[in-house]
Amino acid sequence: MNPPTPDAVRPVLEVRHAGASAVIVQHVPEDKVERFMQLQAGITEAARDFPGYQKVDIYPPTQNQHLEWVVVIHFDDSTTLQRWLESPVRAEWIAKFHGEIGESRLKPLPSGFSSWFVGMDADGKLPPSWKMALSVLLALYPTVMLLAILVVPRPDRLGLAVTMLISNILSVSLTQWIVSPAVNAVLAPWLRADGKEGRRRTLVGLLLILVTLGAMAFLFHTITG
Repeated sequence: MNPPTPDAVRPVLEVRHAGASAVIVQHVPEDKVERFMQLQAGITEAARDFPGYQKVDIYPPTQNQHLEWVVVIHFDDSTTLQRWLESPVRAEWIAKFHGEIGESRLKPLPSGFSSWFVGMDADGKLPPSWKMALSVLLALYPTVMLLAILVVPRPDRLGLAVTMLISNILSVSLTQWIVSPAVNAVLAPWLRADGKEGRRRTLVGLLLILVTLGAMAFLFHTITG
């Protein structure tokens, strides 16, 4: 039997910018995947009735992730998220999950850039902060430079304050929904590299990123004079 995919429930999930999130890691035996998805659809419908609900992301396991499914729920802020996490409605659904599927692990997700790296690890663990920062820089730097060269008006036309506002709106939007997801998909093996076996990959990836940033800086310097 082919396991149902997260796309089966996505049409009922509204996608908006996340304000506060929590990660649930659930070990799902292969013979219980269908029931897990049924329960997940039910708890998602229940969460939608709570103020501040935004969306749910579901990440199925890859071959080396030992049947661990990662579910990320997003609310407008920490208050509305906590209200859902502590609600009797959720407690009832979690009891069903634990009774029929097994125990799960809940972990609040820090705000900020961390939300771009959800699903990198089956245990819901985020990459090291320095890797996340470098990944954000790799996505943000060329975005800002290209916008400054091709799109954003010169400061002498609208003034520095308005120009910077336009630049920030465009760069943050593009980085959030287009550039950063693409960069993180490419860097996923490097972001996940850990322990002794991952040291070589981490070092090689770091050197390649630094060389790439240097090459982009040289290119943009040449273009802008």
